[in-house]
Amino acid sequence: MTKSIGRIAVILASSAAFDNSVGSVSGFVPSALHHQFRTEYVTKPSCVALNYAPETDEKFGRVTSKGSAERQKQREQQQEEIDELKKRLASPVLKKHCRELLQWKETYGHPNIPLKYDGGNACQVLRRLHVQKKLKDADVEWLEEIGFRFHSLEDVYRFADFDTMIGRLLDYEETHPNNNFQVPKKCPEDPELGAWVTGIRRLGKDGVNPEHERRLCAINFVWKSTRKCGSKFMNQYREWVKQAEVQGIRTVMKDPQTISWIMAQQQALKRGSLSQTRVQYMGQLFGDRWTTIGIDANET
Repeated sequence: MTKSIGRIAVILASSAAFDNSVGSVSGFVPSALHHQFRTEYVTKPSCVALNYAPETDEKFGRVTSKGSAERQKQREQQQEEIDELKKRLASPVLKKHCRELLQWKETYGHPNIPLKYDGGNACQVLRRLHVQKKLKDADVEWLEEIGFRFHSLEDVYRFADFDTMIGRLLDYEETHPNNNFQVPKKCPEDPELGAWVTGIRRLGKDGVNPEHERRLCAINFVWKSTRKCGSKFMNQYREWVKQAEVQGIRTVMKDPQTISWIMAQQQALKRGSLSQTRVQYMGQLFGDRWTTIGIDANET
């Protein structure tokens, strides 16, 4: 068997050498070059002995049955850990996708899978279930332990069905006469509605779909909340917007505090904790290259 393999290697090496030297199609020898071929390739050795990697070569070590058994043992152990984890979890969605979340965290340092990847849709479902108060405390606790980030309120608007939500808004208004659409952010009766309304107000008329704006205005929706509230991010963002309107964005960008705040958002983006809505906010005010802005304000 070894001799046969050796003969095949010699034949292949001779054919390759001939093809490279005369540029012919493999297996075809032009008559004008026939004599030259016989002289140079038949009468002279056309190949060299093959050099095999040593048995101890780390880069080309053979796969041993021992190594294969160890990997199989690791896979079985990982599966046992996943099975034990699933016993602790209540949500069917979380049970089905907990492995993907852990794999993403192992690879990228966080479990917040973007929509375009496997598991991304599951992340959005989990966020909505959390807003609707349909996740058990144990599920929420585990997600928070691994660094999972739940929706910002603005994102609730983007992922909820508008027709359904505006119907729930009208029902709420009917049961709360003269409420003027002041649904609390943490509405005990309908948590998702409270988050949806708050998100719309944060986005404002210019931030929502124009058709949605028209329909909200048609029911006399009040775009300003009478409650004094707001996230730390939005409060600071609005302050930068006001300063930019008065002083100009270039002047604002020369303020070291502005640069420090932008860099903090860059770190949040890397951790996966900055919502897509806030990413858009940053781009609208500071430009598409805000993620590359450094400490030196002159960079802008």
